Amino acid sequence: MRRSDTVLLALASLVAVTMLSYMLVERRQLDDLHRTMASRAELYAATIGGALAKYEFLPLAIAQSDEVAALLETRSPDKVERVNAYLEEMNQRAGAFAVYVINPQGEVYASSNWKEPTSYVGQNYGFRPYFRQAATGGTGRFYGIGVSTREAGHFIALPIRRHGRIIGVAAAKVSLDWLEQSWRMPSVAEQIWVTDANGVILLSSISDFKFKTLAPLSESARKSILEQRQFLHETLPPLPYRIEERLAGGAMLLSLKLPSEGGSSGYMAVSSRLNPLEWQITVLAELGQVRAAARNAAIAAALGWTVLWLGILYALQRRRRIAERLNAQQALKRANDELEVKVEQRTAALRDANQRLQAEVSERERAEQTLRHAQAELVQSGKLAAIGQMAAGITHELNQPLAAIQTFSDNAQVLITRGRADEALENLSVISDLVKRLGYITSQLKGFARRSDDAKKPISVRKAFEQTMLQVRTNRGAGRLVLNEDWPEQDIVVLCNETGLQQVFSNLITNSMDAMGPADIAHISIRVTRSGNQAEIRVADNGPGISPACAQRIFEPFFTTKEHGLGLGLSISAGIIRAAGGSIQVRNHDSDGHSGAEFIIRLRCQPQDGNIDRGEQDA
Repeated sequence: MRRSDTVLLALASLVAVTMLSYMLVERRQLDDLHRTMASRAELYAATIGGALAKYEFLPLAIAQSDEVAALLETRSPDKVERVNAYLEEMNQRAGAFAVYVINPQGEVYASSNWKEPTSYVGQNYGFRPYFRQAATGGTGRFYGIGVSTREAGHFIALPIRRHGRIIGVAAAKVSLDWLEQSWRMPSVAEQIWVTDANGVILLSSISDFKFKTLAPLSESARKSILEQRQFLHETLPPLPYRIEERLAGGAMLLSLKLPSEGGSSGYMAVSSRLNPLEWQITVLAELGQVRAAARNAAIAAALGWTVLWLGILYALQRRRRIAERLNAQQALKRANDELEVKVEQRTAALRDANQRLQAEVSERERAEQTLRHAQAELVQSGKLAAIGQMAAGITHELNQPLAAIQTFSDNAQVLITRGRADEALENLSVISDLVKRLGYITSQLKGFARRSDDAKKPISVRKAFEQTMLQVRTNRGAGRLVLNEDWPEQDIVVLCNETGLQQVFSNLITNSMDAMGPADIAHISIRVTRSGNQAEIRVADNGPGISPACAQRIFEPFFTTKEHGLGLGLSISAGIIRAAGGSIQVRNHDSDGHSGAEFIIRLRCQPQDGNIDRGEQDA
């Protein structure tokens, strides 16, 4: 092959490898980001749904009031005054924006804000969709800007029935400004917005995006919005963005111009629906880190490919020089053979033998150097793999407590802003317990091979299980968990680390739920008994069970049957039980018509005279 052809081949292959590396890494990073953002979108959707669901009871409570019914049937000043006071007191306890009563013609008879300049009393809201829906017997839900207060909110309305007929409508208005403020905190890395069925942005972490549309409104939609006076004088301009690519699973790559920046930035947008409101929440994450990782991978691939080709060119050049040297030696040999045939024959033989020996020595030296280099690479790869596995394991063990801390801290913020300090303190107490658990997990991973000082402290098994369920109930899909608990009358106190035992319970319950399909009900039973100085804890599920081959290796580090599992949970659990001087076993069972896996934990109990009263522990 000519030198020019070799150079062209090297350049072409370098370009191909660089582009392929960039595309592969970028696609993998996008897939990882898509999965993460889908989980975040579902979490935000659940937060909004939970926040609105808390106020669904307000119209129902008003509709059941006899005083409200009496006012709608016969309006008088004293009845108006009593109902106004009743609504004001109810709203102070509930924390809504306002609650009010409307007659069948749409006129407000009484309202919780009757003392304020923007009182609803006397206003007619017959044009609002939530009134018309409730007046015909349904549940009215509507988001818009208040005609009286000029403040946006979510309206919920129910019909007031007496003697089989609708005599009025009970309504509540809920402000979601606090939710937008939480999205705008520095700790929230992504951008968020919520749109209605017409594509109008109702809520947004960027205030300038509020009341903009994702697409131009149709004439019918714009006419309906004007008739309902949903957004008053807002012009509803389109949002300045452009869709670059649509990905599988509904995600999009788009270019979005932020008000605080001069140019446009790339984002991944993942959406989740909010039923029954016909809303859609969209979470956006910047693509800067994704593209930086792809660029770094492409640069690394280009450098590696360049080094490889330089090595190949060096080897070819060396081979050519060796061939030239051999040709010169052969020419010299032929010239000397004419003068000293016999001497040269012997000399040639010795020279050939010496050359073979040197070549063999050189070859062995090169082979030895190659072997040493390969061994060093294997050691380094092993170190990097161990570091990666340990980092992944820490992430695996910390994700659930961190998700629970996020949920409880968000709830605490809301409770504090509403003055519900006692309930906020309860959330903060749970967060403190979870932080202790995080500290124990990191110390457990750091000292995986040695026992901790508090591995054999007396703890209540029931209290440890109840603390675990506080965290497990915050996990996604916890609603399909059905528990069957069998506890002895006298509390059982074992010698173990409290946070470690909670971690063992959490791993067993989470693994049992993961073993079943996402739509299956997870029946999990726990049975605790005591025999002498030993307690036996049995945790069983109704899953598919464990094969004999998996049962032999299930407690080994990094052994897993999950598609995305790391195999650290049960290994760490077994280490915690062994550090406490106990044992853990697994088997398949068949009881009550359900087959599945059963884990049997045996721990030493605290002597009867040193038993801890569970009520004192709980206090």
